[in-house]
Amino acid sequence: MLFNTPTYFYFLIPTLIAFYTLNSFSTRWRNIFLLAASWFFYAQLHWWYLLLLGYATVVNYVGGLWIDRERERKGKVKAALWTTVILTLAALVVFKYFYIFNSNIMLPVGMSFFTFMALTYSIDIYRGKIHADKDLIKVALFISFFPTLLSGPIERAQNMLPQLSRRIPFHSTNLIIGAQWFIWGLFKKIVIADRLADYVNMIYAAPEAHNGATLALAAFFYSFQIYCDFSGYADMAIGSGRMMGFRIMQNFRLPYCVRTIKEFWRRWHISLTSWFTEYVYISLGGNRVSKARWMLNISLVFILSGIWHGATAAFAIWGALHAVYYLLEKYFGPKQPNVLYHILIFILITFAWIFFRTEDATLSCQIIWRICTDFMHTPLLGSSAFTTILTACLLLAFIVREFVSYRVGSEKRSIAELVFLLIFIALFSVTSEQFVYFQF
Repeated sequence: MLFNTPTYFYFLIPTLIAFYTLNSFSTRWRNIFLLAASWFFYAQLHWWYLLLLGYATVVNYVGGLWIDRERERKGKVKAALWTTVILTLAALVVFKYFYIFNSNIMLPVGMSFFTFMALTYSIDIYRGKIHADKDLIKVALFISFFPTLLSGPIERAQNMLPQLSRRIPFHSTNLIIGAQWFIWGLFKKIVIADRLADYVNMIYAAPEAHNGATLALAAFFYSFQIYCDFSGYADMAIGSGRMMGFRIMQNFRLPYCVRTIKEFWRRWHISLTSWFTEYVYISLGGNRVSKARWMLNISLVFILSGIWHGATAAFAIWGALHAVYYLLEKYFGPKQPNVLYHILIFILITFAWIFFRTEDATLSCQIIWRICTDFMHTPLLGSSAFTTILTACLLLAFIVREFVSYRVGSEKRSIAELVFLLIFIALFSVTSEQFVYFQF
């Protein structure tokens, strides 16, 4: 059941009605219903995925109680934490990385996301940010909440658990704002990302058959395909939650409008970046160490971020490249970045995305070499020149809209714009692809 399909609306609308009906009587029965709805939502992909979801939930629920008890007794808190973390990550390692060596192992959609969600609960208890919640339903709902279950945002227990504990009164404003988020996300997915994917998939199906200009255009398109695809999903998740009155953290804030790598990573996949910052980088000592150790910490965080997406050399290189970009900018970057530096940053990010798209380090290097040495050609316009030009025009309009939002400091959309977006969604919704980040 995907956000960009009619099936999801058949699920969402009755869920909203039942949610507000039960919410007016009892938060507990409301949460029980939402948990059942979330499990039903996940089971539509594969029923046995629920076993892994249940495993992560039980391990961290029990582990959280154990950590809290040991902390109060000033006992073996670290032993309780590490046992919980290892047991939680063990399932992820088996299903996310061992499948590389055994094709019979199916990679469950969303496992990376709900595993990290579960870990935030236990680690925050260890750090004293929250106390273990004795309500299993509430903990299970936090980990399983259907808007964030498949591809995030990776929420924090300290943000969501208080919201799950209180009754949320009905306000039409929540429905309106949630619908606006959802429509904008759906537009980015169906009208921009899926149209770009048509061209990108065709070129990357046989990259050796194309010249450098064509590969460069495909790389440029992919930079926006993955952004619109993933941020579109995040916006729809935020919108789905907001329709019920839940405030889910924003995952993207116009990342390509910024002028530095550092600012890019403050605005790209914010929930994962902040997760690695909070739970890995700070645990390694953060910036409270020597310069050499700090550089190592930064490099480890970026490389681990790459490996989180997949245990291949290409993903590790993708992470390592961003570590190099970050460190070079830190020590050699301009104090006042200009437009040329902004363009350079975007080019470097785009080159790194090539490793992400191919998942093959050797092939990625060959593509980059071809772009750099065989660029002075006319790019292929795909199977239909009209379609590619139309896609480029839509992308250009989208880029202008993003830039204007960045300059005025607001991402609000008017009623007229939302109507315009719905018209385009209706025109292009004949075919739609699976979300890119479902593979992670």
